[in-house]
Amino acid sequence: MMKSLLPLLLAPAMVMADDPELAKKISRHQEGSRTLSDEQDELAADVQQLTIEQTSPKVIELFEAVEDAMDEASELLYEHDTGGPTIAAETDVIEKIFEAAKAKQQEQQQQQGEGEPQDGQGQSPGSAMLEMMERMLGREPGQQPGQQPGEQAGQGSGGDSQAPNEGIDGASGGKVEERTVPKGAGTAGKSLPREYLDALKAYNQGAEKLTR
Repeated sequence: MMKSLLPLLLAPAMVMADDPELAKKISRHQEGSRTLSDEQDELAADVQQLTIEQTSPKVIELFEAVEDAMDEASELLYEHDTGGPTIAAETDVIEKIFEAAKAKQQEQQQQQGEGEPQDGQGQSPGSAMLEMMERMLGREPGQQPGQQPGEQAGQGSGGDSQAPNEGIDGASGGKVEERTVPKGAGTAGKSLPREYLDALKAYNQGAEKLTR
């Protein structure tokens, strides 16, 4: 039995020995995957700290879900899996952060009545984070999941099913859209807590590497 299995076990090594270029590509892929896995672990620790700082049960629940999805992505990347399950986990992270930002904004609106910022305060951190996350997901501010840019509410034809694909692969049409925090984000970037900016920027850089 062992003799019959031996050729199967040795097959990958034999293929790489015959194709040094393939072996280099596989090695680079595995090294990059492990690097992304380490970065995911660091970001999960940042999210854990953000969770501790929250007071809203809904936001805490969503951040805990973000941490779980990051852990799943990290484990998959550690095993050199950069396929569909990993991309799905990454998409889940982005969507959950978006939901947390929205919940944070709703909480602040309840605390402030109509949610109007007071004179001189500018945009609230919750509103700023929500707007930034919408742009990172390839949406215009206020655009609903599955709705194309420029469409009015109720005119979209695809529902929610397109949101994960847009979050990772970019806009419809196959063109990859960068998901970085814009340098000229105005009040949105300035109103965000430093730790949110750092965590989201680092996470987007990792997600971009995964799709290349």
